[in-house]
Amino acid sequence: MDDAIELAEVVDPDERIYGKVAEVVSDREVILNRGSEHGVHVGMYFAILDPSAVGITDPDTGETLGDIKMVKIVVRAIEVAPKLTLARTFRTRRVNVGGTGALGFGAIARGMQEPEYVEKVEKLTLDKNSPRKIDPKDSVVGRGDPFESASPEEVEDVRSITVWEEPSY
Repeated sequence: MDDAIELAEVVDPDERIYGKVAEVVSDREVILNRGSEHGVHVGMYFAILDPSAVGITDPDTGETLGDIKMVKIVVRAIEVAPKLTLARTFRTRRVNVGGTGALGFGAIARGMQEPEYVEKVEKLTLDKNSPRKIDPKDSVVGRGDPFESASPEEVEDVRSITVWEEPSY
């Protein structure tokens, strides 16, 4: 069964689950402080947010229009216990690891190579060469970062989530 269809059957998009990152486990996995007791199911998506909101004001009047929470990364629940969830990154990007196929002033040899595209899985690390277990300072996600559940449609190419009311993390 397709993940999006399966998830749509278990997640009510009107009822968000809020919580915080309890631990960064590896360059792709985090522990969330919510589990089956809170309504979490395997396959659910979560947007891990930057804890500081960006205030938006009207450029003409200066009136505060609201806040935007920036999404750091999106993860999917892979194991769920009563009080916690192991979640992992899942989105991939097509990346050229070969040549450019065109000549230029830069690396001529690279310019003459054919492009070679591979699918790379999104990671939590700032440094692409980081080892599997990462130091918290090397991670884009930190212990205590807030998260909220997200629908399959939202995780397709999510960049930010508008916050109209302050959630209770």
